[in-house]
Amino acid sequence: MMNLKDQDIVEEDNLTFRIKDNVLIGKEVPIRDECTNVGALVLEKLRSKPEFIAQVEAVNGTKTTFAEMTEKSVKCALWLREQAVQPGDIIGICTHNHLESYVPLLAALYVGAISNPWDNELSPTTARFFLSLTRPKIVFANVNSIECLARIIEEDHLDIKLVVFGELAGFEGASLTRVLHSQNMAKIDEFECSKLTTPNQIATIVCSSGTSGFPKGTEISHASMINYMTHVKIHDLRGHVSMWTPSMRWYCGLFIVIKAILDCSKRIIVPDYDDDDELCHFIEKYEVSWFRCDSCFPIRLVKFGVLSRYRLPTLKILLFGGAHFRRELQQTLVKLLPHTNVILSYGMTDYGGLCARQTKYSKPGSCGFVCETGRLKVVDPNTGRILEANKTGEIWAKSSYMMNGYYNNPEATKNAIDSDGWLHTGDLGYYDDDGEIFLIDRISEFINYRAIKISPAEIEALIQQHPAVLEVAVVAVSHDIEEEHAMAFVAKISGKEATELDITDLVEQNMPWYCRLHAGVKFMQRLPRTATGKIAKKELKQIAKNYTTN
Repeated sequence: MMNLKDQDIVEEDNLTFRIKDNVLIGKEVPIRDECTNVGALVLEKLRSKPEFIAQVEAVNGTKTTFAEMTEKSVKCALWLREQAVQPGDIIGICTHNHLESYVPLLAALYVGAISNPWDNELSPTTARFFLSLTRPKIVFANVNSIECLARIIEEDHLDIKLVVFGELAGFEGASLTRVLHSQNMAKIDEFECSKLTTPNQIATIVCSSGTSGFPKGTEISHASMINYMTHVKIHDLRGHVSMWTPSMRWYCGLFIVIKAILDCSKRIIVPDYDDDDELCHFIEKYEVSWFRCDSCFPIRLVKFGVLSRYRLPTLKILLFGGAHFRRELQQTLVKLLPHTNVILSYGMTDYGGLCARQTKYSKPGSCGFVCETGRLKVVDPNTGRILEANKTGEIWAKSSYMMNGYYNNPEATKNAIDSDGWLHTGDLGYYDDDGEIFLIDRISEFINYRAIKISPAEIEALIQQHPAVLEVAVVAVSHDIEEEHAMAFVAKISGKEATELDITDLVEQNMPWYCRLHAGVKFMQRLPRTATGKIAKKELKQIAKNYTTN
């Protein structure tokens, strides 16, 4: 490709963008700012094709039609109104993906309430955190979390109603089954969604990833959702049989539930576990053509040789997030899936979705090009100067579908979004001469060693190349004299061997002296993860601290 110059217009596989004054500018289209309830759009679509098969439970083949989804979601909305739920009230949702997980999400949208999805398995600490963060009026929860929530609500004397999905013996609260049975079928056809008072009315509060600490609640408006659905074409599911692993705790998991309905895409609902063979089996069995997952799944496909047992000829798009995906892994994946467009993307909840994604022209391992209506620039974190191509700095971003801000946290909002509307992502990266974006690491994750800043991601990328390594995370450990030392946590592939010396030698022989793993290597069967699938570095830092103090 030719190097880009100021004002050049480039169309990359339907991603049109230009560069002006060192700002990457995505396709510019009219921004939608009408006062439209996303729930009203969904209900209109559900009512328009009652016989359409919208959901299939992958294990047992149970199907759900639009007519059934209309009945259940409207009945739930009628019940919410009976509970005096008003526009702006918050409805917590704590569940895995299943045939009824959509019900409270759509019902909340219909009545103008705010959905607030959480981790689908809660500890007492996280349960108390989520309950205190948004103070929901009602929480719908699966059987794995309902008793924990009930205990915290009782201990803290909270006025919050609980509803369990299905039925649970011994649970004295409401159940979704009984909620739905309590409503009159005659009221369904005459039901109307609540009107919005402003396009920026909050539709959902989705928690940020919480990789290095407790998450913040990001406010996503109805207008944000509509602009994202309208303009970012990689989520066009029309004609696709779709499948995804993220639960509604991820914004992408919540968003695709809505988008699949609006695009009349049959959704295959998969169990909440990491069985790669089973997932590939479901893709083949149900002829899935669009699949969204986190970056761990494609890594395992390559490392475990899973694709030697499956062809996946119907899979047209494999979309996954994760800023640090090795070039060699993606090249191997492309060879193993010759019929599939393997797309790495870069996004965040705070931004309201994807900032960038790859096209057929992308370099393996990059994050691709700026998405539609988006703007990205690279800024020197010390001086604030906008940097040109191939210069590393903090990525700032803005779009038509960004969050309103952080719920009940104006200080954090002010720190994240400046007066000109730019989101300071906290990600370090650069764009090359072709306008393609590459991420290096989170600024907050850098290790300070003798006043030298070390990127854990660079060390992780090297260790990941070891044939016995499935996944790796490098974190900082405090040191009295040299500020911080690097410690690596490694999960090995079953049946393959690597020692601590193997890993430390690999780093010592291939990286500068200051990148050495002075705090050592610790092996784990599996690295801990956040609810959004990212490696939980906060937890690993605490484990590392325990190693060094014991």
